[in-house]
Amino acid sequence: MRFFICLFFLIPDAPPAPRLWPDPQHLTEGRITTLGCWVPPACPEDTVALAWDGPASRVAGAKVQPWTPPDLTVFPPATGISLDFNPTWYHDKSNLSCLLRGADGKTVAQTTRQLQVHYAPRDVRVEVMPTSPVHEGRQVTLSCHDSANPPSFAYSWSLNGLVLPSRMDKVLLQSVQVRDGGAYHCHATNIVGTIASHPTILEVYYAPRDVRVEVTSPVHEGWEVTLKCRDSANPPSRTYAWSLEGQILPHSSAQLRLWPVREADGGSYRCQATNVIGTADSPPTLLEVYYRPRNATLTVLTPLPVLAGTHVSLHCELGLAHPPPSTIQWLRNDRHEANTIGPTFSFIAEPTRASTYRCVGQNVAGSTQSPPLAVIVWYPPQAAWVRQSPRGELVAGRGPVRLRCEAGVAEPPLYNISWFKGGERLPASGPNLLLPGPEPADTGTYICEVRNVAGAARSAPTTLNILFGPRSVELVPEPGEDVYEMTSVALHCRVSAQPLPDAFEWFRDGRTLGRASKDLWVLRAVGIQASGRYRCRATNSIASADSPDVTITVYYTRATILRKTFLGLGVGLSSLLLLGTLGCFLRRRWQRQMAADEEPVVEPSGTFFLRNKKPRPPASPQPPHTADDTISYSSLVSPPGSGPVPRVQGDTVVYSILKRNDGAAKATEGPDYENVPSGPRGRAGDRDGDGDGTLLYAALALSPPVTPQEHAGGMGDTVEYAALRH
Repeated sequence: MRFFICLFFLIPDAPPAPRLWPDPQHLTEGRITTLGCWVPPACPEDTVALAWDGPASRVAGAKVQPWTPPDLTVFPPATGISLDFNPTWYHDKSNLSCLLRGADGKTVAQTTRQLQVHYAPRDVRVEVMPTSPVHEGRQVTLSCHDSANPPSFAYSWSLNGLVLPSRMDKVLLQSVQVRDGGAYHCHATNIVGTIASHPTILEVYYAPRDVRVEVTSPVHEGWEVTLKCRDSANPPSRTYAWSLEGQILPHSSAQLRLWPVREADGGSYRCQATNVIGTADSPPTLLEVYYRPRNATLTVLTPLPVLAGTHVSLHCELGLAHPPPSTIQWLRNDRHEANTIGPTFSFIAEPTRASTYRCVGQNVAGSTQSPPLAVIVWYPPQAAWVRQSPRGELVAGRGPVRLRCEAGVAEPPLYNISWFKGGERLPASGPNLLLPGPEPADTGTYICEVRNVAGAARSAPTTLNILFGPRSVELVPEPGEDVYEMTSVALHCRVSAQPLPDAFEWFRDGRTLGRASKDLWVLRAVGIQASGRYRCRATNSIASADSPDVTITVYYTRATILRKTFLGLGVGLSSLLLLGTLGCFLRRRWQRQMAADEEPVVEPSGTFFLRNKKPRPPASPQPPHTADDTISYSSLVSPPGSGPVPRVQGDTVVYSILKRNDGAAKATEGPDYENVPSGPRGRAGDRDGDGDGTLLYAALALSPPVTPQEHAGGMGDTVEYAALRH
C-alpha cells in the first residue's frame, strides 16, 4: 500500500517585517536589558541577516549575538539576534530599529520602536527668591527643580545637615532670620530613586551682635597681651573702636596689642563693631596686670657671728606688689629652707645653719630676692673619718698602708689631729699615719680625733686586719715523744697565722701521712713501725710553713717482750728438733746405700753432678761456722760422654752437701762432686772418711732431659742457683 503526502507552501511576494521580543516600552536606567529580533524562516536559496540600529545599540558595552525566540518551533529554524545593553536617561524617547537585510546588504524590511526609559531625578537644584544675600526680616522662597521619568512625587529639605519638616517642592520663609542662613539641600524622589541637590547657600545680612572683648587676664607685667574684639555680623564688621576706663584709645582694628604690659595698662576695656547694617558695643572687660614685689631687704636681728645653740632671727622687708605675696620664701645657700607668712624667720644656730641666707618675695607675677646675708656659726668639726689606702686585703710585708684622717666642716677651720690605737694615744700627729710594713703587730682598731676651739670629733673605728702566712709552726705530740706500743698519739700542729690555716699535712720520715682541715692528727694503737721523725705543714691563703721534726719513739711493752722471747725459744727448739730428726733419717739412708750391692742399679741413662763454681780457699784455721755463713752454687752439669746420656727416671733427684768435721783438709781438694744416684764413686767418697756429714739441702727439680747433640753444644746443661746456708 502506498501513501502520498502533498505539501503546499504559500510564498509571499514581500519579505516579512522583523518581530521584537519583548516589546521595549518600559525600561529602567541602570538595569541590563535584553531585546530580541527575529523573522520567519526564509527560502533556502535566500540569504538574509538581521541588524540593530539606534542610540541604544551603539552605547558602550552593548552586545549583539544570535538568538532564537523562546517557545517557537519551526522548520527550518527562524533567524534571530539579541541586544544586551544598559539603558540610560538619554535613551528615553529614542528609536530602536531591527533591520532585515538581503544578500546585497540592503535593508528589505525593518521594525522600529520608541524606548521608554525610567530614570531617577537628575539636575536637582534649589532656587532662592529673592536671590541671596537677603536682609534679616525679608520674605524668602526656596524652590526645588529636577528632571525625572516618571516625575518626582516627593521632596524633602535639609539645612546645614538638619532635616526640615517641609515635604513640598517649595519652602517659604516669611521673615528670614539669621538662623535661617546656611546651606540648603533638596531631595527629589520618584519610583526609581532619590537624588539630592548640590548645597545652595542662603546668606542673611544683619548688624553686629554678640560683641565682646577676648583677653587672657590676668597678665604679668612685661608680657605681651592682645585684646580681641569678637562679634557676629553679616557682612563682617569693617571698623572697630576701643576705650579704657571710658577713654577712647587710638586703635581701629579688631585687635589691640599691648607690649610690654605695664601696670598702667590694667583696667576696664570696651570695643565697638560696625558693618553696613549697623553698630554694636561690647560689655566692659577687666584687664588685670600682675607685677612682682618692687624690692626686698634682709636684716639680721642677732649680732654675728653666733655660737652654736644661739637663737637667730632674720627680717625681710618687701616693696609694693600686685597681688601682695601671701608668704615669704627663705633660701639657704640658694636652696629652699622655709616659707613664712610674716616677715621674720627664726632658728637655732647649728653647724648646718652656717650659710648664706636670702629672702624672696614672690607672687604669681614673679619673685624678688634680697641681697645675700652670711650667718656665721662657730662649731666644732661635725665629723671625722679615716680613709685607708690601699683598701682591701692587707698582707704583712707587701707594702706600706696609709691611714688619712679627714674631717667635716668646722668653724673656725683650724684644728689639731691625734691618733689612737686600741684606746691608747699614738705619738703620731697630722692627717697621715703610715704603717711601712705592715706587720702583724699593726693589726688593731684605729681612731683619729679632730679638735678646734669649739670642740672635737672622733672618727669611727677603722680595723686593720693584717694577713700573714703560718709562723712558729710547732708539732706537739701527746702524751709525749716516747710512747709504748698500742698507745694513741695525738699530733697537735700549733701555728700562728691570719687567716687561720685551712689545710694541715702530716709527715713521717719525709712521707705524707695524711691531710686534714683541722690541726689534729691521731695515731691510734701505734706499733714499733710508727717510730720516726714527724713534722706538720700548715697552709692558709697566704703561704705554707713546716714545723721542725719531732722524733717519736715507740717501745715494746713488757708483755710483748716476754711473748717474743718465749716465741723465739719455741721456734729455735722446734727447728733443732726437726733438723736432728732429718739428719738421722738421711744418715741411715746413706749407710744403707753404702752397704748395697757393688754395682748399683742405675735406672737413669746418665749421671749428674752438682758443682761448686766457687773455688775453695786454701786451708787455714777458721772459726766455727755460724748460721749466717752461705755457700753459693751456680750450676748443675752433666759430664760429656761417648755414648748416649743415661736418663734418670723421673724429674726429681736427691742430692746433698755434707758438712765435714775435717773441713780444713777437705778444702784443699778439688771441686766437690756428689753423685746423685748411688754408685761406686759414692762409696769411694765414703771411704775418704766423709761419713760424719750433716745433710742441709734435700731435693732438686730438674728440667726435661736433653739430647746428646744439645749436650755436646753446651745447651741446656746448666741450672743456676743462688745460695745455700750452712
